Amino acid sequence: MQDDHWPAFDITPKAYEEAVAAIARSMDLELAGWDVRHLDPLEGLDGTYIMDVTARFRLAGLDFLILFECKRHKDPVKRSDVQVLLTKLQSTGAQKGVVVAATGFQSGALEFAVAHGIACVRLVYDAWTYVTRHATTAAPAVLTGVYCGYAMTPDGDGDYEYTLLNGSPGNARSALLRPAGMVP
Repeated sequence: MQDDHWPAFDITPKAYEEAVAAIARSMDLELAGWDVRHLDPLEGLDGTYIMDVTARFRLAGLDFLILFECKRHKDPVKRSDVQVLLTKLQSTGAQKGVVVAATGFQSGALEFAVAHGIACVRLVYDAWTYVTRHATTAAPAVLTGVYCGYAMTPDGDGDYEYTLLNGSPGNARSALLRPAGMVP
């Protein structure tokens, strides 16, 4: 497993979810009705889910729903965490799922996410960079007091690339609206 060279940050789970919601609200995706909610109750086929963050919008006259699961764990997100989100997607009828992690993802989680069209996003504080799994341990670029989100996608060679989402509508649109099973 690759060493994590982004700085850790101390934040409560609620504040972490609120930071994810704030980033989602700030995305300029030019979609009608872009509505982001924190701790949103959703009715599913098997009960009610309280989702960490949801985003709703209209496109081509159709309503869409994105579910965000925020994982503020000390270890990388596991495949089972992504599987739980897939179950919630199926139960609620949402069109897209996004797992946002503070500490990255295990390879099995990323493989499962790609196979099922679930976006994997990393939220970091004061840093972001574009890397692959073979990156050196060089220090990341430092920003001032900013939460940044970036998507993790396979590059076709068994590696993963990280793409900044903040302030990059094209990157955010690609990560959030890519159909299941499509690899960039």
